[in-house]
Amino acid sequence: MMEKVIWVRSNGKMIGAKEDDGLDIVNRYLEEGWKVKHISACALGESIITGQAYIVIEKDSD
Repeated sequence: MMEKVIWVRSNGKMIGAKEDDGLDIVNRYLEEGWKVKHISACALGESIITGQAYIVIEKDSD
């Protein structure tokens, strides 16, 4: 079993503003057959609109 940890974040920018939050990478792995094993998220500092998370993905070794 192979595992990867990917950090994602949200800076609470204006609606419609695209930022590199890391989710494109996660989505790419999911399209390649990886599965989400665990997600953990928390606020970033004292802001209620920013946060960060790590996502553990896994894939069977072939």
